[in-house]
Amino acid sequence: MKQLFVLSLILFSIITACSTLTLQPANFAWPLESVLPVNDEGNVLEDRYSLEFNTKAMFFEEFQDSLAYMDREIRVIRDNQGFYFITGSNFKNIYVFKGVEGKLVLDNKIFISEFGLQTPVFNQREPYIELVDGKNKMNLSSEGIEGGTK
Repeated sequence: MKQLFVLSLILFSIITACSTLTLQPANFAWPLESVLPVNDEGNVLEDRYSLEFNTKAMFFEEFQDSLAYMDREIRVIRDNQGFYFITGSNFKNIYVFKGVEGKLVLDNKIFISEFGLQTPVFNQREPYIELVDGKNKMNLSSEGIEGGTK
């Protein structure tokens, strides 16, 4: 009986050690967008959320110009699922990234306008990210445009 108890205790310890600790619910949303200037190396730095990344590849993807990041700024907001939404003036797309092992990996590229955004602004409108560009408003999720007027 004592051996069965010890064996059960050991087995229980092994099983619980293999399970993943999960803290939920968790909300990763940023209440406000961040407007970040791009430096000469193509990097942006957000001190408030301890975020730093290089934008060169994204600017090249958007404009097919290796120096398009110079003297520019981007707009970044994070939704409650942890996706980063990134865009800027004259962008035709919203880039949706997920943080994976020290990198931002493109999850989706949402086409918005052939003419490019003029004055884009992000707002947190749970469960969506609201994109405002002049009089145009739309709700975004990591999957794409969810509603609003275009």
